[in-house]
Amino acid sequence: MANIGAGLKKQTFDLSTLPKFEKNFYREAESVKGRSEKQVEEFRNQKEIRVSGKHIPRPVETFDEAGFPCISLF
Repeated sequence: MANIGAGLKKQTFDLSTLPKFEKNFYREAESVKGRSEKQVEEFRNQKEIRVSGKHIPRPVETFDEAGFPCISLF
């Protein structure tokens, strides 16, 4: 059993031929999209959230707005 996998050869991949993959899974919930800039600013001030930069997403206020998939356990 000590030689399991001993005959395997290392795979080489040409990364330039692989399709581009982006880790952009977040989809903004309609409730989040519908908030005005004033509502967003009030929420951030209330929670003492400070942000800077470009393309900052609006805050998610509830777990349901986070966009996780629905999973049925039963």
